[in-house]
Amino acid sequence: MTNKNIQPQPFTSLFHIIAFIMLFIVEQIPLSILTFTKSMLGKNYEAYLKIAPIISLILMAVAGAILYLVFKRAQKFETKSFSTKTWITIIIGILAALAINYGLLPFMHAQNSNVDALTTLGQNSKILLVFSVLVISPIFEEILFRGIMMNWFFSNRPIISMLISGVVFGFAHAPFSHNMDWIYALSKILLGILLAVVYYRTKNIKADITVHFLNNFLSIVLAI
Repeated sequence: MTNKNIQPQPFTSLFHIIAFIMLFIVEQIPLSILTFTKSMLGKNYEAYLKIAPIISLILMAVAGAILYLVFKRAQKFETKSFSTKTWITIIIGILAALAINYGLLPFMHAQNSNVDALTTLGQNSKILLVFSVLVISPIFEEILFRGIMMNWFFSNRPIISMLISGVVFGFAHAPFSHNMDWIYALSKILLGILLAVVYYRTKNIKADITVHFLNNFLSIVLAI
């Protein structure tokens, strides 16, 4: 006899797809609050600059709590403690990330939609831009694209899981458009796959968060 309480796999997969899309929207909302421009708001722009950062921080806390709770239920294995092997993986990961970024940088467009959004965010709140790039993005994106996605989709086929994680991560940063920068998209796909490998090998979400943080930090430092 079949257990009626067991949810059919197709329905489980469909639920996870819908839930992932909703979580992606939740993850995007806090910073989207800070991407309005003066030309869009007119005389309301000054009032917006006073209240928007506060609203954004509140939404970050809510989004972070939701992502963390879902991740804790999604992860199918016990988190491993940091070890020498973990730190070696992190060091190799950051070196590979730098190689990807600076190897492809000469072939990228000067501007793209992701860079434009960050520029607008910086104009509205430089403090939150830095906080987002160094803290929020590494934590939120790793929990979502690695911690949740890799445990929900093809968890028993790690290579497929890592590839999907990287591809979705890449196109989330470089959405399809008529003037899409395919080299920039490729760099994000490769970075996403690299971060997925770090998570898979270390079995600790903090490891790929660390690589993501160091990648963003060094990108800022080397750009100065």
